[in-house]
Amino acid sequence: MPARTPYSKGFGELYSEARLSKKDPFKPSRYYLAVGDLRPFGYDSILHAHCVHGDGNFKLELIDTGKSSLANLVREIERVFEVDGRRMEVSRLDLAADIRDVPVSWFMDHLRAKHKRWAADFGNVDYSRMGMNSVETLYLGKRPNFYRIYDKIAEFRYQYARLRPDGDLPKPSFEELYGYPEAGVILTRVERQIGGGRLPATIGTVGKLASLPDFYPFDQLEILAGASEIPNADHYELSAYLQGVGLKAMVAKLGGIQRTIRWINRHSPGNAARLLKRYAAFLPASAYPVTVERIHQAYRESVQRQMAA
Repeated sequence: MPARTPYSKGFGELYSEARLSKKDPFKPSRYYLAVGDLRPFGYDSILHAHCVHGDGNFKLELIDTGKSSLANLVREIERVFEVDGRRMEVSRLDLAADIRDVPVSWFMDHLRAKHKRWAADFGNVDYSRMGMNSVETLYLGKRPNFYRIYDKIAEFRYQYARLRPDGDLPKPSFEELYGYPEAGVILTRVERQIGGGRLPATIGTVGKLASLPDFYPFDQLEILAGASEIPNADHYELSAYLQGVGLKAMVAKLGGIQRTIRWINRHSPGNAARLLKRYAAFLPASAYPVTVERIHQAYRESVQRQMAA
């Protein structure tokens, strides 16, 4: 929001009262003079006011947008600012697809992000963990533009453990809150975060988000899968066959495609993509029929339901 954008009448009065109170909820941050969570006041957003750089613009961070229709998002903006919410610029989007019955470990073994040379098995989030040969969260790329693949049920469990009863009301069941049982379900979320001025013009404003079902956020992902058995040595020159067998052994030793890509690029001038393509038949076979198109389809269906709400 431009620095001179006025607050709505209702929010402007609330903001003034809050800033004058002894328990002012707005605190300075690294980039803004005042940041406050508006949810205790009945809003679904966090306000970042007066950027310390540039013209002192504002940012409104909308919360739980995946549960809200586009009309409600516009309404939320207009509850805080006296603006046409559809014309406001979008600075960041988190777009996601949920894939049932396919664990994060499969993506660790078979997924590659083209043009992303950095990858981390886990990041600084509370529900990430690595152990017992199980990786629950995989990052490809760096903020503010990256892919994140994680165990959605594990995140729900983390949230549920922190949930406290509301007064005398009993704590809702896990399934009532999230729509899934707490155990026995595998749900992997494939998420693309786009920010830092990288949003295409076609989805650059709130009003243009109506075209999200036609946007392809996962076009840089690539599924790598080999054969169930080692290829026939008679079909390869000896050196090529040995390199293929060596690549397969390295993937098994390092624990997945992502670590292998990093290892190869660290010991060569970025040759991982070329080697993986040349020796794709030697890579681990896929136990699941997952394609990039299936990921896109899951994303489109989710966004279409949200837009129609």
